Amino acid sequence: MGFYRFILFLFFLSCTPLWSSPAEADTEKSRPTVALMSSSSAIDETMIAPMKSMLEDAGYEVIDRYFQQIISDFGYVNTDRERARQLLDALLDDSVDIIWFMRGGGGAMNLMPYLDQRKPDLANARHKYIIGYSDVTAIHSWLNEQLGWPSIHGVLAALNQQMAALGISSSTINDLEPLPWIPDIAKQGLAYTSFQPLNQAARDGVTGELRGGNMTLLMAAISTPWEPDYAEKLLFLEDVNVSPRQLDRALQQLLFKKDLQVNGIIFGQFFPLDASDAERLLYKSVIRRFAERFGRPVFYFPSVGHGRHNRPLLLGQTAAVGCTAESDYCTMTQPPVVEWTAFQK
Repeated sequence: MGFYRFILFLFFLSCTPLWSSPAEADTEKSRPTVALMSSSSAIDETMIAPMKSMLEDAGYEVIDRYFQQIISDFGYVNTDRERARQLLDALLDDSVDIIWFMRGGGGAMNLMPYLDQRKPDLANARHKYIIGYSDVTAIHSWLNEQLGWPSIHGVLAALNQQMAALGISSSTINDLEPLPWIPDIAKQGLAYTSFQPLNQAARDGVTGELRGGNMTLLMAAISTPWEPDYAEKLLFLEDVNVSPRQLDRALQQLLFKKDLQVNGIIFGQFFPLDASDAERLLYKSVIRRFAERFGRPVFYFPSVGHGRHNRPLLLGQTAAVGCTAESDYCTMTQPPVVEWTAFQK
């Protein structure tokens, strides 16, 4: 019976285009308000004006009043308390629809105690969509777990196809991934057709709330007050600058973890940007070896992460992966966000 519901959901998605233009996508509010944010490592401030122009050209209203950089001793945007204040001010501002992180790096996990202190206020705030990845994983995880807010694992404002086209940065990270139109994702959901099943359990398909992000950040949260409850969830993992042996060690830890009751795991990109075919195969082989021992569904989708592509995912939202005997690939779908509050002012 679950398979037929999955097919009906695919039919619903096929009737609605996922990537419409801003003018078509949102009749309630044609220009959602984006607050630019950086809660991690220091950023080149000369990139802020181009980022604002880029987002405005894409159809967003952009503000940067919640960004103040006074580089800390550890190379963060600011002190822990000041970075937390800036983030909290944006999260509590009901005129903001989207908080778009400019970069990752390090330091976001330090903000967890400050978010805890303001949880009662945040629980009464209007839902906002944060978008980013890498070190932003810590913020995603807190909002998903503590407030039940869906969030978007996706490109940073400084690293995407539009910024690469401007020639401001020499980085090729995410340089082939265009900016997503956030209202479409929230209202229409997502669908990808090239998930690779890595074990027999994956061929049976799986459903669960999608959680996760950067593996280093998620592993750092283990045995802290901010370790999420992954029971019956679908866990997504990606990372960068991790050798095959380091990846194998981390996956052994997951195998040995006594309370990892996830429904399944989806792996994004782990191999480096300039990886050879042999290197890509080595990373995939490490993941496949884990999959053979794990006993629950494991999928491979390297189009998400620190590579040249970084397809968006809805964290804190249900995901269903279905496979058929006729294809070597599986399809992952995510429905629209049920509680729609953003962009309706």
